Amino acid sequence: MKLQDITNKNDQELTELITAERAALAKAVIESRTKEIKNVKIQTAHKKTIARALTIAREREIAGEEAAQ
Repeated sequence: MKLQDITNKNDQELTELITAERAALAKAVIESRTKEIKNVKIQTAHKKTIARALTIAREREIAGEEAAQ
């Protein structure tokens, strides 16, 4: 998922995305260990999407704290 798509999501959608991506990553890890997955690069894609979403969530949290001060 692209960064622009992630930034356009609201906080609730962002939380749902993180949860869904973590579940997909867990499934991909299990499939790779049982040799059922053909494209092992999908794990890296899930990890990057999770990292991007967490970064955006943290940036919003920091911006909210700064606005409160």
